[in-house]
Amino acid sequence: MREQVDVVVIGMGVGGEEVAGRLAQAGLAVVGVEDRLVGGECPYWGCVPTKMMIRAADLIAEAGRVPGLAGEATVRPDWAQVARRIREEATDSRNDQVAADRFTGKGGRFVRGRATITAPGEVSVADRVFGARRGIVIATGAAPTAPPIPGLADVPYWTNREAVETEQLPRSLAIIGGGAVGVEFAQVYARFGWASPSSKRPTGCSHSRSPKPALSSRTRSPPTASPFAPVRGSPRCVTTEGCSPSTSTPASRSTRSGCW
Repeated sequence: MREQVDVVVIGMGVGGEEVAGRLAQAGLAVVGVEDRLVGGECPYWGCVPTKMMIRAADLIAEAGRVPGLAGEATVRPDWAQVARRIREEATDSRNDQVAADRFTGKGGRFVRGRATITAPGEVSVADRVFGARRGIVIATGAAPTAPPIPGLADVPYWTNREAVETEQLPRSLAIIGGGAVGVEFAQVYARFGWASPSSKRPTGCSHSRSPKPALSSRTRSPPTASPFAPVRGSPRCVTTEGCSPSTSTPASRSTRSGCW
């Protein structure tokens, strides 16, 4: 049976949740559809958990400035504390019940599943069919995408999501991408003791589908220097972090050698 509503919002990430909530509060009959997590990238892999990571790394850096200024300090970085805080305080172990309840509390109806537009003004989710009198909002967001580097598919690489979810730090990490997200990850991991030769995005590589364009590849090669993905015009910042960036040669191949 076709259920009539005013608006169907497909995708309940940051944008979709906001639109659906405001329309519901305005008195419209709104159905929000999401097959992953209500709230999307920001609360689970983006803004919130990454800023927890940055704050922890900043504390380590500040402690390193104590000698010569205020006395002596010894710091033993413990990633487990950061991971636990992200899990318990930011993401609820990536349970979106609170976010879903927030939407329904505004008067909306939430449906878990994958939506398909099956006709003009009609959306199907599994065996349910909704007719949208006023309109359909498509807010499906994006997902990380891997650059076309030969051999990468054979290596257990991370995207930004695995980099946030990790409970343990591997011995080394190579970060491909020198934008804001790559810079954040590289600095955080360097301060926690990761060894990560970094490079800018390969020539011709497109990350246009990804809201978080950093991509990392895990290796177990012996630690050398803690690297820092470079920002244009800031080589001094790179070297003061003790990093060893590679900016002139694009990543051309990925091979599996002792990877885990």
